[in-house]
Amino acid sequence: MISNPASHFQSQGPSTFVLCGENAFLNQRNYLRSERDDMRPQTARGIFQVSQASRPAGDTPIRQARLTLLGPFRLTDSTGRDRTPRSAQQQAMLAIAALASDAGVSRARLQDLFWGDKDLQLAAQSLRTALHGLRRSLDTFGTPLIEIDAHRVRLVPGAASVDVIEIVQDGAAALLDHVRANPPDLLEGINISVEPFEEWLREQRQHWHNRIEALLDAEVTTPTPAHATPARPEPIRDIRPIVGLLEPVIHSKSYQALYLGEALIDRIAFGLRDYVGARTYDYRDLTDGMDHATVTTTSPDLYLRLRLYEAEGNLSIRILVLRHSTQELLWSVQGGPYRLDRASIDNAEILVLLGEAIERVAGTLDTLADRAHLGPLTPFHALSAMFQLDHTALDDLRAALRISWDLTKEPIYPALLAYLNSFRVGEHWHSFDTTLADDTGSLIAYVEDSPLSGGIAYSLAGHATGYIMHNHDVANTLLDRAIRTSPHSAFCWDHMALHHVYNGRYSDARRASQNALKIGEHSPIRFTLETTRCMIATLQGDFDTASSIGQRILSRRPNFGAALRYTSVSLAHLGDTKGAQDCIHRIHRMDPGFSVAWVEEDRMAVRDATAKAILTDGLLIAGAK
Repeated sequence: MISNPASHFQSQGPSTFVLCGENAFLNQRNYLRSERDDMRPQTARGIFQVSQASRPAGDTPIRQARLTLLGPFRLTDSTGRDRTPRSAQQQAMLAIAALASDAGVSRARLQDLFWGDKDLQLAAQSLRTALHGLRRSLDTFGTPLIEIDAHRVRLVPGAASVDVIEIVQDGAAALLDHVRANPPDLLEGINISVEPFEEWLREQRQHWHNRIEALLDAEVTTPTPAHATPARPEPIRDIRPIVGLLEPVIHSKSYQALYLGEALIDRIAFGLRDYVGARTYDYRDLTDGMDHATVTTTSPDLYLRLRLYEAEGNLSIRILVLRHSTQELLWSVQGGPYRLDRASIDNAEILVLLGEAIERVAGTLDTLADRAHLGPLTPFHALSAMFQLDHTALDDLRAALRISWDLTKEPIYPALLAYLNSFRVGEHWHSFDTTLADDTGSLIAYVEDSPLSGGIAYSLAGHATGYIMHNHDVANTLLDRAIRTSPHSAFCWDHMALHHVYNGRYSDARRASQNALKIGEHSPIRFTLETTRCMIATLQGDFDTASSIGQRILSRRPNFGAALRYTSVSLAHLGDTKGAQDCIHRIHRMDPGFSVAWVEEDRMAVRDATAKAILTDGLLIAGAK
């Protein structure tokens, strides 16, 4: 519970808070070099310049790194440690170099992709700065990973394995199970709003999607011999991740700072239990002796340690994520300085830091997950799977969620099932009927009655209550409870924003959406947060903003029903009838019965008469008769 939310948030209407302050976002350093320094041959860890002619014959670099481009970008070293640059632009530049031939990519091409709309001198300076930042981010590698000279940038041949290049070399044999089941987008989640780069990314995504689909279509399944004995079903195990909570390091004599450090760890642990179903081992009271030996020989998936520093009345916070106790640092996040007399667990800026930490830990745990054994899905994995928007996979997901519920009895799973029912309506998956409504109602009742429900479960159930059941009073109660339980959750804020949209409170919706976008900077489903912003802009008549956001979302998720509907409406009102009709045609390929009747029958859940008129007029212009 938030002890006094009014002191940290500006209250604007029921259950709506506004994050205050901008200094929770980490300052980014710009490393500038002169033109002369940029052209001078250099040797440094992670990057160097040397001509191919000067490399000794037969000197093949050891594969010291792996680049994963399908799905979220990831760079790991030879030990499996995550070395992913935090900057989306650096990730994109590395990916472009990896997808180029051994000749690499020209500096001019990179300059055009990222700064083509700028003055040439300014664009050249921006490129030099970006390449310098990339060099620094790769400094932790012991040997060179990329080469930069005066003309081009390239991956050192043989220095890194690249997942999509392996697919080219080895064909279908290189396809991992999750890629076979549901091929992810290339560079999923990278959002750089520059048209040349966005066009390049759309083309690459389409190319690799088509290539993988062709490999799967051509693959011949070997029939099982008639005499073969059926394999015994794999036993279901509880493979939910385990997180160890280490003793915080607090450099302060203030009791307030001591309390805050402990409370932050508690909040993160609670958030991870809510978001990824994580079990927590609390080692904070263990120092030495036999218990300490047990701690250091146990193997949770990750360990968390918080460091808090006080100086002259200000606090700085670092959250470290480690593997194998304190021996291996995977990554860290930091925030501050915060005024000690204003710092609290519900401070808006600290909530942004917590949100980032929880999202990144969830993503790290997902990459470490044991896919070899059957077990309950994590809420994080289930939500990520839902927003892949593959209708066949959604049917399989429903069955997996039922199994997970039977195994754990946790209320998050009926909440996820209720939320999945909203996809049956909103994503043109199945038709709406009374059976769907009855099933949703019973699932929501379970969540309401369970004392174990957390913020994510309340938010899932609240959304389904409003969107499917049209019971907005109960939805408001559940979503308010979600915010008060998990104010660090971008997902909870986003669904509060949607609730305000459905009830015509667009100013409140916009404030809640801004909170979601600030906290959810690192969310793998950030495009859903942006979709909410697109919806709000459409219904407020800001069609330029709505169409721009909507088209950006559709470049990454071309079949996302909500984005298609609201983008079609905004384009129609802007006079782009062809673009609006294209959106409707894509909807009709999924759901031939879609029409303007969706508005009249409240299937878009909007109650405000003016907003309904905006939707109706736009859909009619777009051809959704």
